[in-house]
Amino acid sequence: MCGIFGAVAGAPVADTLVEGLRRLEYRGYDSAGVATIESGGLRRLCAVGRVGSLAERVATEHPAGNIGIAHTRWATHGKPSERNSHPHMAPGVAVVHNGIVENHRALRSELSAAGCALRSDTDTEVIPWLVARNMAAGNSVEDALRTTDRTLEGSYAVAALHERDPDTLYGLRRGSPLVAAIGPQGGYLASDANALAGLVTQAVCLEDGDLAEVHRDRLVVRDAEGATVDRRLIAVEHGTSSLDLGGHAHYMLKEIYDQPRVAALINDCYGGIGVLSNFLPVAPAHIRRITMIACGTSFYAASVAKRWFESLAGIRADVEIASEYRYRPLPPAEPGELAILISQSGETADTLACLKRLKEAGTPTLGLVNVVHSTLAREADSFVPLHAGVENGVASTKAFIAQLLVLARLAVDIADRRRGLRQDHVLSCLRALEQMPNTITAALHNESAVQALAETFRDARSALFVARGPLFPIALEGALKLKETSYIHAEGFAAGELKHGPIALVEDGTPVVALACSGDLLDKTGSNIREIAARGARITVVGDRGGILSLMDVAVGALTIPNCEEFVQPIVSVLPLQLLAYHAAVQRGLDVDRPRNLAKSVTVE
Repeated sequence: MCGIFGAVAGAPVADTLVEGLRRLEYRGYDSAGVATIESGGLRRLCAVGRVGSLAERVATEHPAGNIGIAHTRWATHGKPSERNSHPHMAPGVAVVHNGIVENHRALRSELSAAGCALRSDTDTEVIPWLVARNMAAGNSVEDALRTTDRTLEGSYAVAALHERDPDTLYGLRRGSPLVAAIGPQGGYLASDANALAGLVTQAVCLEDGDLAEVHRDRLVVRDAEGATVDRRLIAVEHGTSSLDLGGHAHYMLKEIYDQPRVAALINDCYGGIGVLSNFLPVAPAHIRRITMIACGTSFYAASVAKRWFESLAGIRADVEIASEYRYRPLPPAEPGELAILISQSGETADTLACLKRLKEAGTPTLGLVNVVHSTLAREADSFVPLHAGVENGVASTKAFIAQLLVLARLAVDIADRRRGLRQDHVLSCLRALEQMPNTITAALHNESAVQALAETFRDARSALFVARGPLFPIALEGALKLKETSYIHAEGFAAGELKHGPIALVEDGTPVVALACSGDLLDKTGSNIREIAARGARITVVGDRGGILSLMDVAVGALTIPNCEEFVQPIVSVLPLQLLAYHAAVQRGLDVDRPRNLAKSVTVE
């Protein structure tokens, strides 16, 4: 959500700023802008829409400054427009900002009453005016930013320029990620280290309260008390391979087809028995209860894992939505509790707020995160890297599969440590996980059938996804993916709950995707599906051979997945649903990788 990039060098930086923003496009945004300091002072260029529109302005107007800041904005206050785009300016100062200033209304009133000419609808604009006011009182740029920081309420990362100090970038972190780095060509600030690929080999992760001064050849970081500090260095991978589409039309499709590689890498890193349990902050034998906390797609991964922990390891497992859990009264931690927090980015604001509360309560915490230098990875008691690689498409695919695979292996490991290997079940689960690269590859061979099905969704107004047991969260995930990418209203339901209200939505021709695999619940699922078929629903079954054959009398279409251990059926069943969401969006002519109103990393409430 939003992206910050700044550069100071010995030559004009406008093209570098635009390239930095291109590497941040995956985060989601609706406008972009740059500000540079030139001989005549600050210069600002903005554009609504894609970074490409801003690049055209830069190419035409040739900003010449050797220092600048840039931003991709995802609107929170005020609609997308050039007026509301970052950078925002006040006399002598320009600012870009990620996060939310919670007390901006009171500050706007105060500043307006003092004669400041605020022009936008954003919360951000109060920041440069506060800095300008503090500078007018005789403060240095650093002191003006510190005073401003003490005035603001909320969570934010700020990059700033001031005409008085035209050779220095300033960065301030308070709850939202920001990294700083020095490379051969100059100094940089960014909200994501991936934006620095090819420019530097290492970056410094700022911590809350830190203020960074970035020069062409040196970096100074001071903490909230003003003391100079050394912060943790992280490696920045060279090159931009994550931006290469690899012959695919969209990042989402590329990332769907990257999932066998992700499964193989997870096998390499965590294969066998007992590897993942070594990451736990509490001994497996002592675990009595697991609470998993997540948002969106990650929440559905946790919902699948709940059954794994309970059925394999015999441990009570609860799943909580982070945005709700963070405001719930929490009882004191009890012995044997473990909290698992799941986030692709490791910067999800609600999940991090839950982490803070859990640590205050004394609950051991484990992070499952794809970005190893993220806040969740740093601040949880322990963390497990997901190894999915950079995910550019806003709709998560390979990170979701990575979450499921890691959680499945963790459940197997804990079951082994607590109960010992049971030849009849745990070992068969392990063998199924070891076969996942091949199983996923086989499931993706069904794309032509998925594409044909997607054509029938082109004019759909609504769709239902139904399932039972461990496949129910996958129905929820399938519905989420379809509405994220295609904007078709879609809902997921537990098949056994249809008679309790949702069946009223079914009318003649309603598209229904039914997940039905061989297992104990197949007959019950079949009964529910026949009930909605009798109301005129158009049924497509997603399942293995046994599941599809049992429902051919009512199905108008089928998407076959490979026969596999029931334990991994949820992982395999989501693959055709990902392809369906992708092709439905393509059929409707939509921007698959950048769905409207969505952001990759939700760093504010």
